[in-house]
Amino acid sequence: MEKPGPNYISYRDLPPMKPDSELAVEYDFYRKEAGRLLAEGHEGRWILIKKTQIIGIWDTRDEAMKEGYNRFVGQSFYVQQILEWERVYRVPWAKIC
Repeated sequence: MEKPGPNYISYRDLPPMKPDSELAVEYDFYRKEAGRLLAEGHEGRWILIKKTQIIGIWDTRDEAMKEGYNRFVGQSFYVQQILEWERVYRVPWAKIC
């Protein structure tokens, strides 16, 4: 697919998260798996990750979040939409993860 515009980045170019970030393990695992997930036809769906384990893939964010809250009460977990092109939001005052 062709790049949709200047405010988008390919999943291949997603930068790593700072290692001390709470969800760095999950995010970096997603970065490594994104190509495979896209090749399997999951674009647009939502993935739930805990550490380096894919818990499941759902059609909606709400479904993935609900499962995360049910399984990981009081714990962090990572939910991400599987996309070939991620929209980049630039906020001048924000620090990178």
